[in-house]
Amino acid sequence: MKLKIRSFNDEGNLKFKKFVIEKKKEFKSKKTKTFKVPFHLIKDKKLTTEVKDSMEIDLDKKFNNAYEYASYLNEKISNIDLKKYRWDRGLFNWVSAAYFPSFFPGMRSGTDEKNRFLSEEKGKWRRQLARTLWEIYYVYKEDSLCLLYKPTNNYSDELETISKSPIMFSSKGVVQAYSALYFKKKSSTSGEQAYKRGEVGDFRDFIEELYQIELNLDIYRMSKDQILNKLNEKFSKK
Repeated sequence: MKLKIRSFNDEGNLKFKKFVIEKKKEFKSKKTKTFKVPFHLIKDKKLTTEVKDSMEIDLDKKFNNAYEYASYLNEKISNIDLKKYRWDRGLFNWVSAAYFPSFFPGMRSGTDEKNRFLSEEKGKWRRQLARTLWEIYYVYKEDSLCLLYKPTNNYSDELETISKSPIMFSSKGVVQAYSALYFKKKSSTSGEQAYKRGEVGDFRDFIEELYQIELNLDIYRMSKDQILNKLNEKFSKK
């Protein structure tokens, strides 16, 4: 089924929040193992508004990873007024509902509603998968593959770090340096992790090192090579 992208109004946001909480209860009680798109919400014109210049999306589409989802959505909203909609929670709650089975339940975060529903608290917006995955692709395009190669419902260490540590999402140089150290590209839309959590010089060490570099240098303007050259010896074998 194809449907033109819309945005929830205040009532739609509220009803979607109630839907997410209800599905969370069903999952925890083990009453339901598979979850469906809430068509009664996303197609209801009393709960939604038109998004001018948006395109149709295929609600049956399956994504191999977050990169495929994010690049697909970016194409479908490429003509809309992003000055108006980039921070529109109704839009991204609607998208989260439209692809609900792709985001719920999660691989790591399980049923946390903050990964599916955008509240009015902007500080928690990078926890919602539908918007965060798109935002990463929107900012870094093909360079974002190193952050989006995992499934759409995986609130990974990388995503958690981005939500808590802005430095990881601060510049193209940082993302490219991360990719060079910790990511192995397999194709234009896929790849795999190239480190083991807990080993010397792992991803968490990298974040700590970035903050040390930032004390003396403008890391936001540094290139990939400049960043790599400033890392200490624990990263030399990467």
